[in-house]
Amino acid sequence: MLKSVLVAGLAAGLAVGIAPSAAAATNDLAALVRYSPGATTTSLDRAVQTAMKSTGKSRATVIAQALAEARASAAEARANTVNAKAPTGSVTILSSGGGTRTLGSATAKGDVFISPASTLFIQHGHTGIYYALTAIVEAPGSGQKSRSISASSVTVGTGTVKQHVAVSQTKRDAAGAYAYSNLRGKEYNTNFAFNRDAYGTKMNCSQLVWATYTIKAGIDLDSNGGFGVYPYNIKDSSLTSTYSTLS
Repeated sequence: MLKSVLVAGLAAGLAVGIAPSAAAATNDLAALVRYSPGATTTSLDRAVQTAMKSTGKSRATVIAQALAEARASAAEARANTVNAKAPTGSVTILSSGGGTRTLGSATAKGDVFISPASTLFIQHGHTGIYYALTAIVEAPGSGQKSRSISASSVTVGTGTVKQHVAVSQTKRDAAGAYAYSNLRGKEYNTNFAFNRDAYGTKMNCSQLVWATYTIKAGIDLDSNGGFGVYPYNIKDSSLTSTYSTLS
């Protein structure tokens, strides 16, 4: 029910035809920065300008839509957070050492996981892709490069889900292999609000997973098609299905 409300609310926000005022846009951009820990006003405003050019929408409308999506994502992430707790003094809940459960193996290469996580008290979730049954590729957090790691070394919060992607196993294999061969060693992208760039020089967790399936399977795992793809957008995609929930 909550998922339906969040999706419906976001869709309504994206469909609003009344352009926000310039003052509202300034306030919305400041709020968007708060929902994007590590990103700066300058970097987000630059991304807004790029989105304006590609969509023909006004600056105020782009910012309002990005903020609506960020808020909806945070609300769903909070609803899905059960026992994921950051170590004392930690800024970020990383996938490794960020919870009480061992992630463990997948049932197929190319499977994805989504786990509770937060940065500077903003809930957003975390995701990664299995390139092997027992190992993942992930972008673990700010200040760290994307990496491969054994799934038995990764701890996550309860409520973490493992999912299949609705494409052939050949394409799943290709997605996992692409992540391993091409998306490791990337600097972390702090901008979730405008991260739909499959060939970005920097990658955050959901961008990495989304990019692998965009490139190798030709599908879009972003459930709402907004300016940014967030971890729970992938969980909610009609192309993903949960087969395991850690409790």
